[in-house]
Amino acid sequence: MLRLLVVDDERDICDFVKNFFKERDFDVIMAYNGQEALEKIEAEDPDIILLDIKMPVMGGLEVLKALQGRGKKVIMVTAVEDGEKARDAKKWGAVEYITKPLMLEQLERTVMTVAEQIKMEG
Repeated sequence: MLRLLVVDDERDICDFVKNFFKERDFDVIMAYNGQEALEKIEAEDPDIILLDIKMPVMGGLEVLKALQGRGKKVIMVTAVEDGEKARDAKKWGAVEYITKPLMLEQLERTVMTVAEQIKMEG
């Protein structure tokens, strides 16, 4: 079972995504800001990270920079479509960049594609 870390300061989004992926046999953990995400990453070692860009305490891009070179599969999520941030996210190691509002089909397809990559690498 793959472990998915959902990082978003909007608890409703975290709960929704958690329930959605638990039904698809993922072990889902949550964090509500970037600092908490780094702590969960160290403690829980998730396989895939869904990471919001704009959060209090520490933003998603800062988390992504801290994870550079560690081989984590990070999918960036943001409410604002920003080409520059998308390029930065990819440069710093994100495997994908999707925008809110989250479309379930796109989110599921993206996470399942990354999950398949992990299984093939593994």
